Amino acid sequence: MTERLEPTCSHCRYFQMQDAQNGTCHRFPPVFAGESSPRETHHWRFPAVSPFAWCGEFQPLPQR
Repeated sequence: MTERLEPTCSHCRYFQMQDAQNGTCHRFPPVFAGESSPRETHHWRFPAVSPFAWCGEFQPLPQR
């Protein structure tokens, strides 16, 4: 019997966990996140998402 996973970010192939409550989505390239420091001219970031969030781009993790 195959276990059916909820289509949430934590079960998506594009999700990367950062800590117990946060992660990033790697479905698309990083996006410009603005200037946050006088020492740096710009930042590029992957979108921060909750492991419990979901979207229409969900792809299940590969089977091991």
